[in-house]
Amino acid sequence: MKTMLVPILAATAVSTAFADLERKDSSQFDYKYEMLARPDQQDLDGGGANDFTGWSTAFTLGTGADLGTIKIDASSNGKYLISNQAVGTAGDGWRSMGASSSTGFTVEARVKVTECTGANGAICIEAGPSDSKVYARLNLFDDKIGWNGVVLTNMDTSAFHTYRITRKGGTAVHSVWVDGILVAENLGTGFTYNNSVLYRMLLGSPGSGWTGKAQVAYLRFAEGAYAPLDPNDKSRRRNSNEFEVKYDMGADDARFAASGNAKTSGTEWTASVGNVPNVSFNSDTGCLSMNPNGKNTAYWATRDGVWKNIVTPDTAYTVEFGAKINSCNVDGIDRTLNFMTGTTGPVGSLYVGTNTVQWCLSTSGDGTYVTLDTSDNTDAVHVFRVAYSGGARHGFTVWRDDVKIGENLVDCTNFYAYQGGSALAIVRFGVVSTSTHGGSFDVDYIRWTTEGAFAPAPPKQGLAILIR
Repeated sequence: MKTMLVPILAATAVSTAFADLERKDSSQFDYKYEMLARPDQQDLDGGGANDFTGWSTAFTLGTGADLGTIKIDASSNGKYLISNQAVGTAGDGWRSMGASSSTGFTVEARVKVTECTGANGAICIEAGPSDSKVYARLNLFDDKIGWNGVVLTNMDTSAFHTYRITRKGGTAVHSVWVDGILVAENLGTGFTYNNSVLYRMLLGSPGSGWTGKAQVAYLRFAEGAYAPLDPNDKSRRRNSNEFEVKYDMGADDARFAASGNAKTSGTEWTASVGNVPNVSFNSDTGCLSMNPNGKNTAYWATRDGVWKNIVTPDTAYTVEFGAKINSCNVDGIDRTLNFMTGTTGPVGSLYVGTNTVQWCLSTSGDGTYVTLDTSDNTDAVHVFRVAYSGGARHGFTVWRDDVKIGENLVDCTNFYAYQGGSALAIVRFGVVSTSTHGGSFDVDYIRWTTEGAFAPAPPKQGLAILIR
């Protein structure tokens, strides 16, 4: 444990001087570097030059379960990505944005520290405007975050956290937010350069003994000072009963695919084009039961007018369904139920088995699957929610029974290549492969909203009556 330099500035002790800032989610920023591609190979400002420089062997793109991140190995100092050059030259993204002391700026990064040792063991996020040497520099240690020798808060940085630095226009003061919570404000200089260095955005180890290792899921910045969305804002939570589209399974719901062994279609959904699913309605449970008969492909998909015409790659949406897994009996692979949401852009692909929930990074047979949960899904109907934040490829969050089991999940990037380049816009669920999936399941309901990405609403508290 490192020695604390000064007392911790607790979040509860912070005043509300920044309460007047407009709130904006970073997915709405103009400059978003989602780490499926190297930042030094992106030209978001359209200036004809890549926005960052500094990529070296210290940086690698994540693969497999780490897809959608970059790994930083700054065990030797001076390893960083930087953007500070003149417009039209390599490394011009930050300068092109045009942040100054009068406009202010906001920088947000989602980072996990993997190794930081020594007195200066830290990963740094640094930013400064065009006309001032008063810089922001947030240092991420292994057990705390700091600012110019001041410890802002103790915390476990070895998990992914979202760090936001805001500089208010017309001032030289900064605020720092962690996971949407304000932990410090009215901060002065994080670092002062003694030369003419201006207009600088840096991520990594700036040198002078600073060393560390980390994973970065994204880096985003904007001109102007913005507070993050309030994580406790009730408007960001919604019960699925309030969604505008609801399919609550019932024997008389003609909108859904027909029951029995007939491969017929409802008015808003179509049955699979593969093998005939064995479908029945269970009046005791109120669920639609499906048994794809071993290795048969059998699924339902929305027709174009239900999903395609209302959803674009930038649409934030939330889909929730209730399901109970009855069996998984093919090839020993516990992926009975596949639930997929797709647009012409990012695709969310969730697999639910008897005792596993997995997120798919590819729908091809050799795809990578990230396990999110290993609870029993056979004992009752469990509720699964997939929310997509819109406009960003790091935007999927998954809940099981109102417990968050995955967030900032990358989309299924290989889906369209696997489909022969087809640009589909669907909600689809069922068994989608004849070789690797199988079993049977019940579906209680499917509901969605395209009004935003919402967390589950907390259960309503009942009225307690005290009898004396």
